[in-house]
Amino acid sequence: MKITSDSPVSSLSAAHGRLPRLGLMRLFAVAGAAAIGAFTVAMAMLLGWFIEGRMLERDAAVSRDFVQSIAKVQQVAAVVRQGPGSPASTDPKFAEFIAHMAAMPDVLRVNVYGADRRVLWSSRPEMIGRVFGTNDELDKALAGQTVAHAADAPGQPEKAEHMLLGARPSEYVENYVPVVDDGGRKVIAVVELYRRPDALFEAIRSGQRLMMVGAACGGVFLFLCLIGFVWHAEQRLREQQRQLIEADALAIVGEISAAVAHSIRNPLGSIRSSAELQRELGGDADGTQTEIMRNVDRVEILVRSMLAYAADMPERGLHTDLAALVTDVAGRFAPELGRQGKRLEIDLSPGLGRVEADPVLLAQILQSLLTNAAEASRDGGRVRLTGRRDANDAVLEISDTGVGIEPGRMSSLFKPFQTTKPRGLGMGLALTHRVVKRLGGAVEIESRPQQGTTVRVRLPAHAT
Repeated sequence: MKITSDSPVSSLSAAHGRLPRLGLMRLFAVAGAAAIGAFTVAMAMLLGWFIEGRMLERDAAVSRDFVQSIAKVQQVAAVVRQGPGSPASTDPKFAEFIAHMAAMPDVLRVNVYGADRRVLWSSRPEMIGRVFGTNDELDKALAGQTVAHAADAPGQPEKAEHMLLGARPSEYVENYVPVVDDGGRKVIAVVELYRRPDALFEAIRSGQRLMMVGAACGGVFLFLCLIGFVWHAEQRLREQQRQLIEADALAIVGEISAAVAHSIRNPLGSIRSSAELQRELGGDADGTQTEIMRNVDRVEILVRSMLAYAADMPERGLHTDLAALVTDVAGRFAPELGRQGKRLEIDLSPGLGRVEADPVLLAQILQSLLTNAAEASRDGGRVRLTGRRDANDAVLEISDTGVGIEPGRMSSLFKPFQTTKPRGLGMGLALTHRVVKRLGGAVEIESRPQQGTTVRVRLPAHAT
């Protein structure tokens, strides 16, 4: 059977050698980095604003408690009830209250509003007695709320009462502190404090920086974890994809094998029998009959290779003495190698053990590896077969002195129908890899250009 480039087996083997890229990693790296980055920045900004708001609120609460305690001690409520005017000049208690307010740390200006929104007193005399326009923060304070307002809020318009302040908006905080009567129920005045708490600002900035660093580290950690998960998922998908393609290949190989076995094996048996009979009756002076029998056996091996590759797992319970098997296969292969002007070297360490496998199948894959090594070796070259024990594994190595394998072909060596030999089918290494893997072993290949190739087969072995 000729397998052309347009045949389904050839097309499937090409697809098997070049699995389509899933692209999950690149897609997730871009989309995941963008999503996690946006989420990280948003969370860092939200938490930063939350920390700033909470610290400003806490600072305002401390100022409120201080102002209320001083107002209670100085009996400010009685003074304020006297109505508008200039109590600081007529009442020493109110003057002392104002002095305490002005002495608070980080204070730029102090305004005291009455319940009618009029400025009762200010550290800027120009403002005393004035009533300014709309002020939501003042309205909230008159309703009993303590308000902490960052003057650098985006889009915040300049207020009329900011006149003559002498500081940039980003340098101060406004605190509106309600002053209640002795019963604690009615707001009688509001103290407006313009403060520049540098230590508080630095603490807020430090907290925001720490929050940004923590969020960035958390985002990177999350991204790396998800990248690892996606990488493993992509590898699993690629492995499943490879197994599906291999299953399709097995189905096709099974169909081909059945057709070959039915259509070729009987004629091959007749040809070999005829050649063997002719050699016995008339001799074989020119070696024609022997050559016919050798080529028939070669075709038979190819058929068995395809059948073995497509077959299910061989039966358990069959044990093979590995040293005896290697010796037998090497003994039958050495004369063939000698006729090619090459030599076979064998070095088996004692105690190779027994392998749970079909001896016929093991002999077939060993024969295939030796044939590959012989075909790769130059005239006068050698093929070396060594066996040793490595812990619980039996290790067989087949080395040649050929031209080696091109680095670009190493990844496709175990794919079926991948071969550079004009008379090869590309099933030898594929069969070896499949059988050894089913037996719980591994196949390793080392090759150096112009120096040769070594195929290492590891099989779980039991003591003899």
